[in-house]
Amino acid sequence: MSPRFIGLAIGIGLTALLAVPVAGQEPIKEGDPLTGTLRLIRTRDPNGTKLEAYQIVSAPRLMPKGDDFCDYEKGATTFHLFTMTDAARKQLKPLLGKIVTVKATALFCSETAWHIGDVAVPEWTLVGK
Repeated sequence: MSPRFIGLAIGIGLTALLAVPVAGQEPIKEGDPLTGTLRLIRTRDPNGTKLEAYQIVSAPRLMPKGDDFCDYEKGATTFHLFTMTDAARKQLKPLLGKIVTVKATALFCSETAWHIGDVAVPEWTLVGK
């Protein structure tokens, strides 16, 4: 198989995975595992400040009702893992591009430009590894 065909097949598979309906799914809650591909986003805040955010990209997950910042119809697919310490960044850096699981001990729908993704995860613990 050609690399181009393999890339196309992977892209179609990921698109299908992200298109899975979230109806009937239980909302994610604090303490639940969160699994997906880890990536690093580099961007700028509207005020010009450089931002780097580690983010898990997963199949759509429902968030609990009652937060005006969530889109409950499509679910959340991007989860911003806060890395406030060098130790947290060093823990995640070698896992970039890989499937990881974290226990999300605190999470909420993104509210500001500082939150990169659908959901902010200020407290988490790496599972496995």
